[in-house]
Amino acid sequence: MKAEPRLLNRTAPALAILLAIGCGETMRGLAQSSLSAEAGKVLSRMDARSRTLNTLTADLKQTKVTIVVDDLSEKTGKLYYKKSPQKSAFMVNYESPDSRTLLLERGKVSILEPRIRRYQEIYTDNGSATAVLPLFWIGRSSRTIRRDYDVRHIKTEQIDGRPTSLLELNPRSSATKGMFSQILLWVDHKYWIPVQTRLIEASEDHLTLLLSNIKINPRLPNRVFELQVPQDFERIEQKLPPSR
Repeated sequence: MKAEPRLLNRTAPALAILLAIGCGETMRGLAQSSLSAEAGKVLSRMDARSRTLNTLTADLKQTKVTIVVDDLSEKTGKLYYKKSPQKSAFMVNYESPDSRTLLLERGKVSILEPRIRRYQEIYTDNGSATAVLPLFWIGRSSRTIRRDYDVRHIKTEQIDGRPTSLLELNPRSSATKGMFSQILLWVDHKYWIPVQTRLIEASEDHLTLLLSNIKINPRLPNRVFELQVPQDFERIEQKLPPSR
């Protein structure tokens, strides 16, 4: 039996915030008026990579820092991405400290939690959960980024021994500003995708997602993105409110 819809819980710490961003106001049609040559070059390279990127796998390290209680928590797992007309999706298989799977696909976010035997389905109203949840900033066009954020190139910086360009994204909508004061992307110079993303809240709490062992365009059958949910798992469904 399916449980009654309920509010998102803390099983996916960044999920409720990021879902809310996708349902807030945007400044559609208004793009950043000026962009430095350095930032423009990085965004152009990201666009070129997006056009040729069909699949991706990577190891993931996720770190959450909560300033007020001086707490740091970490999760590790694997990231899978596939782009196709039929099924574009991100999947994160968290392995430590707890097993958990997060699947972002067209119209739906799915969360599978074996330890507590629970499965959640969260339906999005705007078609693409990968757009609603910009966790990894992979495959997003520069036009969309510039529409929703003011972009600034900060510097070139080494991440795990790899040269990257650090971009600062400042949200343009008041709804997003209420969630995150700033987003930082470290764009790898080999793959031209963000290999590290940091989402910074107004409180200075922040979530960092670091990719390593990246594989570009490996063979990924659709079954990789199919969740097998045991019949005795608690099932929870909910639908996000319409975008304003």
